[in-house]
Amino acid sequence: MGILGLRDPEISELFLKEDPEKIFGDLQEIGHGSFGAVFSARDLRSQELVAIKKMSYRGRASNEKWQDIVREVKVLQRIRHRNAVGFRGCYLRDNTAWNFLGICLGFFGIFLEIF
Repeated sequence: MGILGLRDPEISELFLKEDPEKIFGDLQEIGHGSFGAVFSARDLRSQELVAIKKMSYRGRASNEKWQDIVREVKVLQRIRHRNAVGFRGCYLRDNTAWNFLGICLGFFGIFLEIF
């Protein structure tokens, strides 16, 4: 099955198949944490401003990192609330998961003014 488990249809269906580098442009890092970096980006299909959380699953503890990504995607897919930023999907590229979310423009505007 390999470290990723992508041969398992239940795991494979969690991830979108397109190349995220062809879908998103103008990436600008807006934050960084223990699980990876968060970027604002432009969805090149719709020109919408979105958020991308990039999480690497390579290197030391890669299996644990991968399991964290799978768990996060499963949780984000279930969240449906008017006060929650919408999860749009997750792409994989070069041992990095790209979680694609809507962006809260009010917060983002304040963030840009402060920094």
